[in-house]
Amino acid sequence: MQMKIGSAKVDITSPLNIPHLAYLPRQGKFKGVHDPLYVRAFIFANDETKLALISADSIGFNNELLGPGRSFIKEVRERILERTGIENVMLATTHAHSVPETTGITNLLDAPGVDSWLEVLIEQIVSAVEMADNSMIYTTLKAGIGEARGIAKNRRKGNMPIDEQRTKGYIDESVGVLLCEGSDRSDKSDILINFSTHPVTVQVQSLVSADYPGVATKLVEKVIHCRNCAFLQGAAGDINPVRDDTRDFRDVELYGTILAGEVIKTVAQLRAPDTKPMESRLGALSKVLQLPSRDLPDPEPFHEAYMSALNEAEESTDEASRDRALRVAGANQETLKRIERGTDPIIAEVQVFRIGDVAIVGIPGEFFVELGLRIKRESSSPYTFISETTNDWIGYIPSPGTYQEGGYEIHPAPWSMTNESGGQMIVQTALDLINELWKY
Repeated sequence: MQMKIGSAKVDITSPLNIPHLAYLPRQGKFKGVHDPLYVRAFIFANDETKLALISADSIGFNNELLGPGRSFIKEVRERILERTGIENVMLATTHAHSVPETTGITNLLDAPGVDSWLEVLIEQIVSAVEMADNSMIYTTLKAGIGEARGIAKNRRKGNMPIDEQRTKGYIDESVGVLLCEGSDRSDKSDILINFSTHPVTVQVQSLVSADYPGVATKLVEKVIHCRNCAFLQGAAGDINPVRDDTRDFRDVELYGTILAGEVIKTVAQLRAPDTKPMESRLGALSKVLQLPSRDLPDPEPFHEAYMSALNEAEESTDEASRDRALRVAGANQETLKRIERGTDPIIAEVQVFRIGDVAIVGIPGEFFVELGLRIKRESSSPYTFISETTNDWIGYIPSPGTYQEGGYEIHPAPWSMTNESGGQMIVQTALDLINELWKY
């Protein structure tokens, strides 16, 4: 069987009326664009199977984004099927934070013009897939694993030195690279990157940005002269950049350059004539889980704190005191919002693509690194790429012991939906799907 690949990218930079996730108020407004946002689509096809893998410069698409009774991923898949006939679709996001607020922590539809923008965004995603489907070339597949140090730290480990975090497995600095080279010797190629670190260097500021994944993909495309380079965010629920106390675009450039440099080196090694291509095997499986809800506290103390903070804000005589009180009110309001949602199960799709010897594991939330590393260790696949915030956004998916430790990620709020058992269920399901795809 011969493999074909098509790729395309479409600019999805949002207009300035579309808010980002801020602190106070929670929906902030951009004032300009530092660098553009893209959606990139890769189509993989052999004689038996066709897969559409999409990566968008987005914080994550909550499936309730379009309003009651609608599902974002369902509508994207339906339109792709109608336009291209492709049934197997994975919609990943880079989890960049200087982008529109599409997680559902706030109600985006409350902002003027959002409903029409979302329709345009869906069309842009679908168009990228359709364009990729119209650009198919024969290809060979090669994969490799590099290492990029100097970007990641585990934000929950306080002042623990990075070397110690590395030794204890609290970070994942591996760089997964999938190289798709045109087999007609035209030097056309497409590249997929997998790496684990929150793109939060320039979050909550006034310029749209794809953060370090945008720098890395642009630099790889320039140096390698490839058609397209896409980024998949690894298990980074508890992983931040090493300097997460800055809002500095210089750091964005540094992180992106470190990552791109490792990708370029790995691609050069893969292009050596003695590097054997992978077989043209494709497959896709998915399973929808009902994850258990986290435990919820008594709402009364949070309601009292909310009302007290509102009163304090109203009585404040200076802006700083007022803002502090409003932040306290907002935090308690978000806890009340989570309590109001209740303890119904959280729907979560786990999806696995097989591309040659590479397993791409799509997970619909912010997956803690320990869970991602376990999947990698126990995977039947020679190369396993974790792709978090994929096909949905259901908040943090914590590893065992997180609730005992406490911290922001498990504070009862819209970003804390499932408990530690939910993460274990996802790990086991991912391993089962990989095993099934690698049976033959």
